[in-house]
Amino acid sequence: MPRLDGYQTCALIKANRNYRSIPVIMLSSRDGLFDLARGRLAGSDKYLTKPFTRQDLLAAIQSYVVKPELAVEQ
Repeated sequence: MPRLDGYQTCALIKANRNYRSIPVIMLSSRDGLFDLARGRLAGSDKYLTKPFTRQDLLAAIQSYVVKPELAVEQ
């Protein structure tokens, strides 16, 4: 299997019904509109560009983490 880039890997994850609900946060040094659109088209849930802060990364992750007390209510 040839090497895949992040966009291709994301698209494969999102194409698989067993994994498509897993959030994908892409990290990239590419910050052009084309790159952001390509990330969205691949299925990424969030696209962070370098440099990003620790707080940016943690906030992105936290937005997809289900809090235990909320999971019980659902």
